[in-house]
Amino acid sequence: MATRDTLAPEEAKCSSGADYAALALQALQEPADAAYAKELMDRVADDCQFTRDLAACAIVYKALGEQGRAEELLQTAEDYCMSGEEQVALAEAKFKVLGDKAAAVGAYEKALKETANLDPLIELAKNVMSVIADGAFAKKVLEKAEAKIARAVEYGKLAAAAAEHVLDKDYAAVIFNKAGEKLSSVPDLLSLAGEVTRTLGDPARARALYERALAGATDFTAARTLVESAKQAGDAVFLQAALKKAGDLAGATGEYIELAEGLAGAGDKPGAAALLDKAEDAVTGLDEMQKLVAAVEAHLADDTERLTRVKAKLEKRQANHARYLEFQQLEKDATSVKQLLALADRVQSELEDPFYAAKLIESAESLLDGTGYQFSRYKPILVAVDRNLDDTAWLGRLLDRGAENATDFIAFKNLVVTAAQMKHRELGVAKARAYLGARETALAGDASASAYDFAKLAEASFAATQDAAEAGRLLDIARARAKDHYALTHIGHLYAGMGNAAKADELLAAAAAACGTGDACIQFIDRLKGFALPAATLKKWYVECGNHLNTPTDKLRWAEGIVDALNDKPWAVEAYAQLAGQFAGDARFELSRRSRADLGYYGRVRRH
Repeated sequence: MATRDTLAPEEAKCSSGADYAALALQALQEPADAAYAKELMDRVADDCQFTRDLAACAIVYKALGEQGRAEELLQTAEDYCMSGEEQVALAEAKFKVLGDKAAAVGAYEKALKETANLDPLIELAKNVMSVIADGAFAKKVLEKAEAKIARAVEYGKLAAAAAEHVLDKDYAAVIFNKAGEKLSSVPDLLSLAGEVTRTLGDPARARALYERALAGATDFTAARTLVESAKQAGDAVFLQAALKKAGDLAGATGEYIELAEGLAGAGDKPGAAALLDKAEDAVTGLDEMQKLVAAVEAHLADDTERLTRVKAKLEKRQANHARYLEFQQLEKDATSVKQLLALADRVQSELEDPFYAAKLIESAESLLDGTGYQFSRYKPILVAVDRNLDDTAWLGRLLDRGAENATDFIAFKNLVVTAAQMKHRELGVAKARAYLGARETALAGDASASAYDFAKLAEASFAATQDAAEAGRLLDIARARAKDHYALTHIGHLYAGMGNAAKADELLAAAAAACGTGDACIQFIDRLKGFALPAATLKKWYVECGNHLNTPTDKLRWAEGIVDALNDKPWAVEAYAQLAGQFAGDARFELSRRSRADLGYYGRVRRH
């Protein structure tokens, strides 16, 4: 019973006009003690200075039938109103004291302008519904909140408010649709799916979100979250799909066993068997082998071949346990890429355990990651994977990364040669040819690509594949772009290196023909000298070059080159003699001949 006697003890807890007003409203509950309620209001109303207190008191006076007093306090409350929170109290009072919904909405509008965050906006919408039951305005409040949110939990809270307090499930569905469009991470989508189930009870809409989360899972942790969500939702079909997806993303024995047990529990023995296959392949220690045997015994005991095999492996692990412990200690002590790769070689050769070897190589690779990519530094990783493992996916990733970063010729040539010479030859040659083809395509589309660019490509191609026909095709492209004797000589030298003497001679002949001056002939022969050719061969090509000269001046410069470039004075004597008729009385010719072809010009050699 709400009487003075029962409510008096509560007075001590009151500290504001609003507190006393709340106590007075309790006093007006049946059986009402109106005298006590009025006494409370008369005691505090005149001392109130805040809108919230004045508005609360006005509502009580309205209930007591003192409309004039209520309106007087309401006007004072409006005069004192300063904040959005106070506008909410004012709106309630205007509606309850004056019955003026429009005035209440006006106050709510002012409150809405001053309210920004999600929780206060939801509270404002709830107040609107509890006071004036205006669903349209409450929705307007929540629509403002939409612009303030970005997380799944916020969308869920907003949608729940729309459904539970604004009584608008259609709008709640719209909120979930917008959230589904904006959010993409697995945790967010799972959170949304759970909120959809709780708020809308719409399994089809929740399933669509679960499917998106399943498609977006890219690591085992995310997939495990999917599995747990499926269990909580009680969706057997989704649970099975989540377990399979997690199996695709797992990488450790324990993970595979955990998921296999889940599939076995769901009645999918083939799926469990597939995951236990992966678990068996990934075993790296005795404890993991023991767990695998236990899992096979528990879920696939009728698969006698499997059970016999894993038990035999367990015995091997147990027999070599000391060696494994030794290697594990060496692994802990290893601090460099070289140490880890050497240990991987030992593990594979001494224990024939490719999965432990793979773990060691992965550790070596992780030491390099984040230090700046250079193929020469990652090459030992590639070689170790090729030598110790049968993992073409890993090899392909390492090769493709090398191709992406091979910006200079040396790195590119190293890459394609390394690829083509791998133990996994079919993969390596295919990759090398693909990289060569991609680089040729890029050069073909580059107007600035030179003969040297295609010549380098041909050099890399032959070094990798020893395919002389393919390298020759590229050298033909290079020759078509050659603009001088330098490029032609370079191409000829590459042909010689490939063992094609005929094509080498053809290109050197073309280079000799391209030398239009005596100086060019000297440059030509200087380049050939760098190839360590026999003297007779050098003389042959110098003669060939001289045969293409037309002017006496160029022929004289060519003759000077016999001494300057080839240091052959006897031949120079012959050459000057042949040119003498074209330079009768020419002082420059005579000086050139004396300095280069006169064997006694610098004094006679002393005889002993």
